[in-house]
Amino acid sequence: MMSRWSGAFVALLCCALALFDVTAQAQTTTYPEKTVRLIVPFPAGGATDILARLLAERLSGAWSRPVVIENIAGAAGATGTAQAAKAAPDGHTLLVATGTTTTLLPHLRPNLPYNPMRDFEAIALICSFPNMLVVRRDLPAKNLQELIALTKANPGKYSYASSGFGASPHLAAEWFKLLTKTDILHVPFTGSGPAMPALLGGHVDMMFDTMPTVWPLVREGKLRALAVTTAQRVPFASDIPAIAETLPDYDVASWLGIMVPAGTPGEIRTKISGEMQKFLQDPAVVQRLRELAAVAAKSNTPDEFAAAVRKDSEKWARVIRDTGIKLAD
Repeated sequence: MMSRWSGAFVALLCCALALFDVTAQAQTTTYPEKTVRLIVPFPAGGATDILARLLAERLSGAWSRPVVIENIAGAAGATGTAQAAKAAPDGHTLLVATGTTTTLLPHLRPNLPYNPMRDFEAIALICSFPNMLVVRRDLPAKNLQELIALTKANPGKYSYASSGFGASPHLAAEWFKLLTKTDILHVPFTGSGPAMPALLGGHVDMMFDTMPTVWPLVREGKLRALAVTTAQRVPFASDIPAIAETLPDYDVASWLGIMVPAGTPGEIRTKISGEMQKFLQDPAVVQRLRELAAVAAKSNTPDEFAAAVRKDSEKWARVIRDTGIKLAD
């Protein structure tokens, strides 16, 4: 009798597992079933937005479904990221995650409305890019040493724009100020797009921002580049020195990748990851990213991306602790 019941249970279990497998395969095959939202937690016009639109165009073509950009700016990217965290975990909401929103803000604002390590699943690293220190064309400083001397001699006279409190460019500038013992006024905006006209118009004197945003303006002669923030010079701008040549150990680089809300089915995450790898392996994409002053990431798995995020978070935890940088929540 027990043997008969055991056999029936095993048969029922096998049927259930088979049904689950068929359902999962069907779910993956039909995904996406509707329009996919790609949340960009910054305003239109900045580096993150530019690269997100390139990705959205490719995904729309690959999936034959619209992939629409939603720019949800505010709080250095925290507002849009928090909305993505609350989205249904069905693969129809993707987040453009950045170093600012993922590995900086958690150490600066303990009361964030999301926890990047708990609320999201890593999909793929897309690219990285250095920040660049640029100044208005008529600023009387032709190089980094002259800028340091100028700001030291005139405490509080000069100002810098940023894309927001807690963003990578803001932290890059504050770290620079601490290391050089200079007093430069911070003028925050809600993103690179709104900040740039203030710099071009001479309302602020300088800015640390991502190369995809400022490099074209440097090449057009509208801004002067003094340095890049990475530890080494950038190959396609080798005449621009690295800040680390003057301030050893100074190293700031931005990155962006794709994440989804925690709980998104593994089969869907795998499908999205597969499309990301095709995107990264396309020579046209690599070239386009280079034109935007960004470096395409090599093919990477969700686990590899997650590990890189943890490492970057540990680095910024050390930097923020050592410099004592704090922001009001």
